[in-house]
Amino acid sequence: MKLLLPDAVKPLQAEALGPLEERLRGASAVQARAEALAQLAALEQRTRSSMAAGVAPQRYRELAALLDASLAAHEVLAHFSLPPPLAGSRLPHVGPERK
Repeated sequence: MKLLLPDAVKPLQAEALGPLEERLRGASAVQARAEALAQLAALEQRTRSSMAAGVAPQRYRELAALLDASLAAHEVLAHFSLPPPLAGSRLPHVGPERK
């Protein structure tokens, strides 16, 4: 009797979904993360200021959705795993703490 086994599974290519993810996987990952977090912080501040200034209800809902999205993006960046340091590098690995 012959067993039917699936073909070997090819490993998924770790292709970046966009330029930001590509930068987050590159040599300047720490700098890319810091820049993206700074841009998100500025967006959050501008959005909160606009909401506090008083806007029409529809615009308020749009700004609230933008704020939610920017906070979610901040959360993703805060937990995005940076690539391990290169072999022989004297720089410490900067990434999420593993327990």
